[in-house]
This record gives sequence, structure tokens and C-alpha cells, in this order.
Amino acid sequence: MPKAKARDGVYYRADRRGWWVSYIDATGERVRQKVVAHTRQQAIDALSLIKAKEETARVLGIRPASEITTEVLFERYKRHQKARIRPTTFERLDSILSTLKTHLPQKAKTITRRTVAELIETRSETVKAGTVAKEMSVLKHCLKLAVEWGELNQNPAAGARLPKLPPGRTRYLTPGELKAALESAPEWMRAPMAFAACTGVRRGEMLALRWMDVDVANRRLYLRETKNGALRILPLSAAALQVLGSLPQGMASEAVFAGVDAAQLSVYIKRVFKRLGILDASFHTLRHTAASWLVQQGVDLYAVGQILGHKTPRMTQRYAHLSPDYMAGAVGRLDGIMCGMLGNVPGSQLVTTASPEAVIASSMASKLLI
Repeated sequence: MPKAKARDGVYYRADRRGWWVSYIDATGERVRQKVVAHTRQQAIDALSLIKAKEETARVLGIRPASEITTEVLFERYKRHQKARIRPTTFERLDSILSTLKTHLPQKAKTITRRTVAELIETRSETVKAGTVAKEMSVLKHCLKLAVEWGELNQNPAAGARLPKLPPGRTRYLTPGELKAALESAPEWMRAPMAFAACTGVRRGEMLALRWMDVDVANRRLYLRETKNGALRILPLSAAALQVLGSLPQGMASEAVFAGVDAAQLSVYIKRVFKRLGILDASFHTLRHTAASWLVQQGVDLYAVGQILGHKTPRMTQRYAHLSPDYMAGAVGRLDGIMCGMLGNVPGSQLVTTASPEAVIASSMASKLLI
């Protein structure tokens, strides 16, 4: 009986026309992969090199980076993200990855911190800081997942220093400017403009609305296509209900603002503002207008943030300066607590009868007399 041939982890696959190897990697998992070889001996040599790398990785606790290309990694990232983000966001993601691919090396493992720093420097010369920040956010997330998938050892984009972002825009319209814009706008634009100013909704949120999302009886709006991906329930004001009432009622699944194109709306509204001499204004300015007017009417910042759907309080903080009584009202609440506590404190009458300058002058004079 012939002696069984010892298995060396090398075999030829006729269905895929090539030599394959089988081995245990540094994590203890069985791996089968095709190698570049024309003979069994070449395949054996290739397997020996692979085993040596895996043994080094096992001893040092470092897994060697894969040979995946940047293009293939980006394609896998897009497949991963497609079911997790909105279609409009996915379109922007595809554009960002296409841009990044032209500035990055072919092999993903050759992306280094220096590569990322040079990319930021190069892009900063031609685009705004906000654009660079968005691109780097995508790259960081992609490379982070690549580490989790075992394709890379580390994320070279982590901790990258971005260009300083300008302060968030808070340009808002005065009541007179909004009235003039509504009167000057074409008829099809008036309802979207007025609704945005009444509610503070984003353009995408508004155009994604269906009549099934409008609860007139309870004066509520259900925003499903939000930037944060979470359902937001928005109370409706009388003005917002009036705008909705002016629109032709459609089927439950039909769009509230049927026939309104997002790109066309943005372009035409800028033309309206420019014609009226309202500078640096866009459709998003209507959102700032709603927020600014709420703060000016004494609505607290937390409530404004909830209405706008802000993810963090920092995003709402930009409107704090619009409330003249915001800080004064906050510190004034201490008066009720301190009332009656200062009766026996020497010079306490200065708290209510003297100006700060007089208090300082009196204090200095008393020190000189001692």
C-alpha cells in the first residue's frame, strides 16, 4: 500500500487555476489564500514566508497589514455605509472618497501620518476648511474600520491636525427682510420659505416630509429624514399650520412640498436675496432666523436646540449672544438666595447703593487710612 503523502499546506485548484496555501495566522484562525506561484516549490516558498510573518506577528502581538488597495478599501467602506446613512449623504460620501483616492497612495498600508498631513495641506490650498474637515472625518472613519477589519495595524489619520474652522454662521433675517423676500419670491417658493422660517427645519428634512408625517390634530410634525438619523417630533406653531393649510392636500405617502427640487430651491432663493440686497443669505439662513427669533423671544437655549435637532449643546451656543437678558437673568437668580445674608456684613450697603467703581475707590481709601 503506497504511503500517504504528507500534507504541507500547499495545493493546486483547477477551478481557479492556481496554487493555494493553508495556514494558521497570528490570531489562531485558519486562512486559505491564493499565492503567486507557477510550481509547487514556489508555492511552498511563499507559504514559508507567510508563516514567518505570522509567527513574528504572534510573538510581537502585531498583525501585518494586508495588501488591500485604497480603492478596494473605499469600495468596502461604501458597502458598509450604504445601509447606515441617508441616500443624499451616501452621494456626498461617494464624491468625497473619489477625491481622497486621487490624493492617496495605491496601497492602503502605505498611508502614513505624513501622507495625511500632506493631504490636509494640499486640500487647504484649494478648498475651505470645512470641506477639509468633512473629508478628514470620512478618512478617519474609513481607516478606523480598516483596523477593525484587520486590514491595517493603526489609523494614520487619528489625531491629524485640521485647519482652524471659522465660527459658525448665524446670519439671520429681520422681520422686514423676510417679509420682503416672501413678497419678491415666486409663488412656488413662498410656502417652503415661510415653513422653514416658522419651524427651523433643514431643507432635506422639509422636502422629505410626507402627509402621513403631519399630525394637524395634535399640532405635531414627525421628521424622519433627519441629519442625525433619529426621529424628531416637532410641535407646530399656528403660522406653520397656516402654511400647511395653504398647500394642496395629497395622499398619505405623497410629499408635502410636492414638485419642489432641492437644488433649484437653493439657487432661486439666493437670487431673491441678492436682488433685495440681502447679503450672505441662503435657504439655511431661514433656519438661523427661526432659531434667532426664538432666543430673542426668551426661549431657553436647551429648548431651541431640541427644536432644531442639535446633537450637542455646543451647536446651539452660537445663539446665546442674541438674548440680551440671557446672562443677566441667569446671575440675577442668585439674588433670591443671597437676600438677607448680607445684613451683618460690613459695607454690605455698598452692594445696592454704590457702583463698582465707588466700591473699589472706597476700599482703596480705607486701606490708606489704616
